[in-house]
Amino acid sequence: MAENVFVEQNTLRISGILEKQFPPRVSPAGVAHQDILLQHRSRQLEAGVMREARLVLTVHLAGELVGQARDFSPGDRIVVSGFLAPASYRESEKLVLHAQTLNRQD
Repeated sequence: MAENVFVEQNTLRISGILEKQFPPRVSPAGVAHQDILLQHRSRQLEAGVMREARLVLTVHLAGELVGQARDFSPGDRIVVSGFLAPASYRESEKLVLHAQTLNRQD
């Protein structure tokens, strides 16, 4: 008998303004890491009514994306896609967007 296999999805694409870049760091394994803050503001339709969505989201960059972020400055419009995960094992309720792509929005 075939077993039902569910594959969960965890993909987010969001745009906004680069608000802040924290200093880059290097893990013990030699991988570059950096966190940035993305300020997002949009209007979304919810239950037939327009609603303003405002948020500041921590975005975690790793590897090559850290080098790419050096070309960006606070105030730049960016588009980020990636997956959501807990900020840490101790802060399991705080979510962070782990970037897989990072681009300037023209």
